[in-house]
Amino acid sequence: MPRHLRKSSHITSALRPLSLSSAAFICIASCCSVTRSLAFSSSLLPRHQPTLYSSRGIMASSKQAAAADAARRSPRKRTASTSNNADTSLAKKTYQAANKDPVVSPELLPTDNSQLLQSWLQHNHHSYHLSFLSPSKAYAIRISLVKWYRANRRKLPWRGDVGPYDGSTAGFGEKKKRSNDGGDIRSFFSEKSKKDTRKHDLRFEKREVSAYGVWVSEIMLQQTRVEAVIPYYLKWMESFPTVESLADATPEQVNSHWAGLGFYRRARLLHAGAKRVVDEFGGVVPDSVEELMKVEGIGRYTASAIASIAYGVEVPVVDGNVCRVLSRLTGVANQIKAAVFKDDLGWVLAEKIVQARPESQCDGSFEVIGYPGEVRDVQSTPSHVSRYFPHPMNCTIICQVNQALMELGATYCSPSGTGIEDQDPLKQFYLSTRLGSAIGQSMRSNNLDLLPPATGSRFGNDVCRLCDPDGISCVFYDITDRITESTKSTTSVEKLAAASGHASIPVAPPKKAKRQEVLAVAVICLEHANKADNCWLMIKRPDGGLLAGQWEFPSVCVWDSSKVESKKDKKAKTKSLDVQVPHIDASVRSAELGSFLSSILQSDNDSNELIKKRVQVTDPIVHVFSHVCHTMYVEKSKVRSKSVPEQRRWQTKDGREIGWFTKSDMKDSGITSGVRKVLALSEQA
Repeated sequence: MPRHLRKSSHITSALRPLSLSSAAFICIASCCSVTRSLAFSSSLLPRHQPTLYSSRGIMASSKQAAAADAARRSPRKRTASTSNNADTSLAKKTYQAANKDPVVSPELLPTDNSQLLQSWLQHNHHSYHLSFLSPSKAYAIRISLVKWYRANRRKLPWRGDVGPYDGSTAGFGEKKKRSNDGGDIRSFFSEKSKKDTRKHDLRFEKREVSAYGVWVSEIMLQQTRVEAVIPYYLKWMESFPTVESLADATPEQVNSHWAGLGFYRRARLLHAGAKRVVDEFGGVVPDSVEELMKVEGIGRYTASAIASIAYGVEVPVVDGNVCRVLSRLTGVANQIKAAVFKDDLGWVLAEKIVQARPESQCDGSFEVIGYPGEVRDVQSTPSHVSRYFPHPMNCTIICQVNQALMELGATYCSPSGTGIEDQDPLKQFYLSTRLGSAIGQSMRSNNLDLLPPATGSRFGNDVCRLCDPDGISCVFYDITDRITESTKSTTSVEKLAAASGHASIPVAPPKKAKRQEVLAVAVICLEHANKADNCWLMIKRPDGGLLAGQWEFPSVCVWDSSKVESKKDKKAKTKSLDVQVPHIDASVRSAELGSFLSSILQSDNDSNELIKKRVQVTDPIVHVFSHVCHTMYVEKSKVRSKSVPEQRRWQTKDGREIGWFTKSDMKDSGITSGVRKVLALSEQA
């Protein structure tokens, strides 16, 4: 249940052990909770006319706002290329349309926190958020980001660094023990030696920054931690140093280098994309977003990252980390995965920072921040020539701004970031901390006039496209709850309120339960005098779905939580997180698995012996994916064989590939971590 809909009994029950000042402070929050169903008074939020401001401070009509909003919603072609000055903006047409929207002039934005809070509660157009990135402020943010990035960025192989590498952000991602002292964050950069790659036996050598290398790293980093990617990236680049070498590789070779990294569809698309680059682009990775998006597995984000980092194209790069930074800078009350944010207006916000320049510079200039000679005009180099940077510090400012935004979102502006750390380069720019401070101040002063609109009360033109319809209310009460629940903290009240605002923005997504499946797995082995010749029966998964195209031990699903949901669960917006996995009787598991084995094995005496000799392993294995959890019960069978089977590969009646694999075969084809777990358990039992 959302925090702002919970009962406030926990607040009043906590009054007795607290001091008088603390009790009075919490009483305010309790009063806020009781009146949460109230909407704004007409004096605070006029419903008959949306309060919109033009850049001149003149009231704009709702018809003008609707027309501007409709213009923004219309499809526009967005491309970027280094070969044409007019096309260097990824969202230029959208950005120009945004200038026609009613926008709050930066000079008219309130500087007082209480007035700022009121304007945020009342705002009803997405242009409100754009106003917090005025040209001068966006440029100041850009300078702060680049300076911080140069001094503190992680050393990574795809950035051209020499090892050892430091890819861990564990200190930022871990939830702190509500101490609110930011200890984990402050200690991160001072303890790199404990998190670097010295534990890996890797070859640390200088590497060039190439478009192909950036492409590989971006695909590997999708839904995977940086520290987990580093050894895979190094091994991959040693085996497939160029896009041509990857295109010439077999699917088995590609899979063996990806095994253990998960989400295997990425490897197949990367392989297919390499073949397209060789066939259609002469082996040169394209340098424009439009051309890059024609390659398999490359979407808008990956295309923008390659174009920006490798070629210096002036485009924003927006992922979840960047959306988090943007939401806290501009007060967006929505989830970072909301389509209107991550796929549309988030790019407009990021573009304001990426393209920010001093007022004295024209659009075509490439200014230098800090060190003369570091920035070179990428447009002076023909677009068809692949460009390599001898050192990451010699790449363009555009590259550094985008990487700094992503780096900050993974470190100081991670979900557990406080926004009040002295080392945070954007500490002075966050709207989230100012909103938290303002709400804390209103609670201390017993100001009950400042309330968010009632849940579901906004409609039509009376709504900000960037914010969730209930987002403002959700954030407001989440901040009050956090402040109330942390009254015993040793952190000052002001810092506590600011950090609470930072933690409440963006809106946290609802937690969903993982689908649970119970599997019966058969590990059937043909033993030989020479152990290296031992063979295991394996079957290839279908080309679509989970672990598509991967080899595994034969298995059958005997229970699936998605197929036994109650009618009440199906109607619920979010599934219960406590999915109880039932115990499936061993006889049931064995019968279903035996039937499946009979359908895929040849009908002969040897096959029947393999099926009948199965022995159940006592302890199940739990293997967790991003959206499903497998509880695997293993049944093993071993039969002595004088020779290796003549028929090593064949197909089942339904067309699935099946075969006998030695451990060497498994290594060459690349088995998943789940298969390795099953194999290890069967050999230990």
